[in-house]
Amino acid sequence: MTRRGKLILGGLGVALLGLAGAAWAQGGGVSAAMAAGQVGERADGYLGVRGSVSDAVKAEVEQINIKRRALYTSRAQERGVAVEAIAAATACQAMQRVGVGQAYNLGGGWAVRGAGDAAPKPANCP
Repeated sequence: MTRRGKLILGGLGVALLGLAGAAWAQGGGVSAAMAAGQVGERADGYLGVRGSVSDAVKAEVEQINIKRRALYTSRAQERGVAVEAIAAATACQAMQRVGVGQAYNLGGGWAVRGAGDAAPKPANCP
């Protein structure tokens, strides 16, 4: 990605700092699965399932992703950019919140953040 592209994504990321709300809300099932490394953030701005989880957790992940997609679409329309650009910029922020023992996927497969590891950083992040 070019320097200009990274600057644009960085600017979008700053503009998206307030995206917590309903699209980021997690019930007990997803929170527990994230703590166990069974559900994690993906570089595309959505949650993913890693390993075996209950149908209820899968459904909760799907609902969170639907809410995220709706929010990304709304923000993209407001800013005149692609939905994927908003999602990617948000993923940069989400990866900063991945805790020790939590799973994440930068696009090349799942990994778990270890003690002393830096926060994961997708290649598109500034």
